[in-house]
Amino acid sequence: MKTICAIFVAMSAVAISPGAFAHHGDAGYDTAKLVTVKGMVTEFHFQNPHIEIFIDMKREDRSIEKWHGELNSPNLVSRMAGWNGKTLKPGDEIVLIGYRAKNGLNVLRLEKVLLANGTEIFPKDGNGVTVF
Repeated sequence: MKTICAIFVAMSAVAISPGAFAHHGDAGYDTAKLVTVKGMVTEFHFQNPHIEIFIDMKREDRSIEKWHGELNSPNLVSRMAGWNGKTLKPGDEIVLIGYRAKNGLNVLRLEKVLLANGTEIFPKDGNGVTVF
């Protein structure tokens, strides 16, 4: 009976793992080109499953374009890059740099965030590897 349970658990893990890897991959993003967007933070969600940053970017015609930046989990980003729930707040002027979603939505997988004072915040580990 223990052997049957062990086989079932192993088969279940194998069946589930492709979805987990696909979710954390970058197949949905155009990694050939970094996109830079400057705007004001409207929301900062430091919560699972992914940190999210929402900004309003003013266009030349004064209209507002909404953008959404995604990071990894708060646990990983806080350990690897020192982020916390107060790293950003609504009203902060920032620049998001990342890879845009291939479907054309205003969504970026973030590689770097620049604060108004020039501070660069990297959602990466010490080796420069994105923690996705």
